[in-house]
Amino acid sequence: MVIAQLAQGGLGMPDRDYYIDNDERSENLRSKYIEHLKSNFMLMGNDDETSATVAKTIMDIETKLAKFSMTRLERRDPFKTYNKHSISKLQELSPKINWKEYFSNIGLSNINSLNVNQPVFFENLSSVLTDFSIDDWKNYLKWNLIRKTANYLSNEFIDSYFNFYGKTMSGSLENRPRWKRVLGTTNSALSEAIGKLYVAKYFPPKAKERMKNLVANLKSAYAIRIDQLPWMSSETKQKAQEKLETINVKVGYPDKWRDYSALEVKEDAYVLNVLRANNFDFEYMIGKIDKAVDKLEWHMPPQMVNAYYDPSMNEIVFPAAILQAPFFYMDADDAVNYGAIGVVIGHEMTHGFDDQGKNYDKNGNLNEWWTIEDSEKFKQRTKMLVNQFNSFIVIDTIHADGKLTIGENIADLGGLCISHTALQIALKENPQEKINGFTAEQRFYLAYAHVWAQNIRDKEILRRTKEDVHSLGNLRVNGPLPNLIEFYNAFDVKEGDKMWLPENKRVKIW
Repeated sequence: MVIAQLAQGGLGMPDRDYYIDNDERSENLRSKYIEHLKSNFMLMGNDDETSATVAKTIMDIETKLAKFSMTRLERRDPFKTYNKHSISKLQELSPKINWKEYFSNIGLSNINSLNVNQPVFFENLSSVLTDFSIDDWKNYLKWNLIRKTANYLSNEFIDSYFNFYGKTMSGSLENRPRWKRVLGTTNSALSEAIGKLYVAKYFPPKAKERMKNLVANLKSAYAIRIDQLPWMSSETKQKAQEKLETINVKVGYPDKWRDYSALEVKEDAYVLNVLRANNFDFEYMIGKIDKAVDKLEWHMPPQMVNAYYDPSMNEIVFPAAILQAPFFYMDADDAVNYGAIGVVIGHEMTHGFDDQGKNYDKNGNLNEWWTIEDSEKFKQRTKMLVNQFNSFIVIDTIHADGKLTIGENIADLGGLCISHTALQIALKENPQEKINGFTAEQRFYLAYAHVWAQNIRDKEILRRTKEDVHSLGNLRVNGPLPNLIEFYNAFDVKEGDKMWLPENKRVKIW
């Protein structure tokens, strides 16, 4: 059954820590954000003094919201964010909001229960409502409307939005061309309709078949590695094998395409079409509540270069667009494809057994199915990985956040191990000679490194380090590889080399 979710929000900056931390960058961003707020209210026709006052009040509201918001790290714990409430229990928790009226107004008059992701947030939200006047809240809500629609308004609003969120936050020097921004909006509003066209033109059936074979081989390799784990008990191994076997795999595109016929598009205004599309998506979303889960539904369109694992569905999904270079080469040798898309497949599978995925059983239910001893051994090994990434300097004196990125780092390390095992199976059946002077083993790791090559500005490095659960591209390569003896053998890595680690410092999980 699909359950409604109530989650914290309401912040104009991307993370609650920007409002609270006292480091120089956070303080500078707060100052720039207040300037951004003021300029937007001036664009709305207010004078300088009024705009400055409103900007300060909105900053005060958002700072209070930030102080009782969960951190990104806390939100990684599914047991902390699963809090099933009845409407009456929610009303007791957060009494100054008329929740029945709220849900009725958004089209959910018959809702009986929901998951309150962050109860502390809604408890405090109720009390903070009276800390500000009705006019203050009107301005706050007006700001949220402008912030969400700025990119579809006049150039002054577009430029203001880019100057803060693009230049100040990420270090971008210029906005994307208008045609790309509009295409992105259209792609978002009509994702599967455009995806259907993409699949027809760019995704041949043979690519889907090859991908299915790769996934099957990766599953077999994972089963082998689970059996060989020295730290996991036979009891947990058996359940892990059952979960692995029941992972559902989706490749390319959905079997059932979404119907967009009810979406109304007019020639009146760009922003109004965006709002109509948003409303169309909202109605589609809330229409699922308290109904059976549609197991055919996808949460990424086929034209997106990405992949995901859904713990509540125990499924891995690979949209058609990821099956292109540098992730996948239809005519490449096995070593290259196992090093690229093979590791991605293994990565997504490993999410079913990372620090979050291990809390969900084979049916996707939140359930601690590991033994206590196995969980403790797992934590000790992942703690070593956290410490490894904490030691990396991303820029100046700023270190990577090993705790925030631990799930993705576990998945990268696991994906490399699993895909390498799958490659060995493939090479037994089809041995490969050197190509351009590189062995199959070397091509495997070179293909993996090629996937994560990126050119990134300093401000974006800092932003991602604070907000992103994925490590930076260079760390996704240079982080896990020194833990693998197979990598040492492939390139004859010796003590004293930059990629060498003492054996007792190497992390071995999967």
